[in-house]
Amino acid sequence: MNIYSRIGTIEGLLYSLFAFLITFSISSCTSDLAKNSRDEADLIPPKESDLVRIADTVWDVTNYTVYADAKLNNKYHTIYLRLRDTSGIPINDKTLDFYPEMSMGRMKHGGPYEHPLALGDGWYRSPMVFIMADIPQMGKGWQLHTIRSHNRIKDTLAIKIPVTAAATMRTMSSGTRDDSRVFISCLLPDSVKQGKHPIRFLMNKMDGHHFPVLDHYVIKLKTNRPTTETGSSENFAAESTGNGYYEGTVNFSMPGRWEVIVELWKEGKKSNQDDIKYLVQVT
Repeated sequence: MNIYSRIGTIEGLLYSLFAFLITFSISSCTSDLAKNSRDEADLIPPKESDLVRIADTVWDVTNYTVYADAKLNNKYHTIYLRLRDTSGIPINDKTLDFYPEMSMGRMKHGGPYEHPLALGDGWYRSPMVFIMADIPQMGKGWQLHTIRSHNRIKDTLAIKIPVTAAATMRTMSSGTRDDSRVFISCLLPDSVKQGKHPIRFLMNKMDGHHFPVLDHYVIKLKTNRPTTETGSSENFAAESTGNGYYEGTVNFSMPGRWEVIVELWKEGKKSNQDDIKYLVQVT
């Protein structure tokens, strides 16, 4: 009896279910392996020459060097910390953590960030958002607070990291119908080529000193070229990919200065109370 003649019987139903479970198991394992492979490929120390050195200090016979993907502005960045002893040997510390904090004298606040990933060879990486630039003559400005534990004792070191105003705003805030004030960071470069582009966002809620991620929105997108007051078709809403990130598609049909106009939708209703738009130069 072949598989097709088994389908109409209880035995056939059990056989089909068993076959499905085997297929599902194989496919799940393959998916997990692919994910693990991507994760392992992602956990590689960066090339120092590809980064911008932000700060360097020595404390308790340890050299702390802060790098970033670019000079720091008030927007989303990837921050790297490198730890070495004074003879240059890498330090891999499983207890290490760090976070950003803005000090304005008596007032302090944080910003969105992820706990750092250890990349090996003394390197650690964390994406974070600086929601404002340093304010001259008002407090110490942004600092990277590093934490290390030894024998249940925590040591904290605050490293000054300069953050200047971005030429083009990439982190915006808005009041919302359900989640109070939120911050939406656009990860699209300031300048792109004409045509279609994937566009990513990170969304965080402001909750006191904390900035939990928000995943239950749809980010609707429109494009506008102000000089001609024309938009473009084939823009697709950014949907959640998890951990606060969203991804969609925008289309810039000709060169020039464009606007990406964002609307935050939740449970079928528009949620943002303030206008949100990002400027993009298209070449």
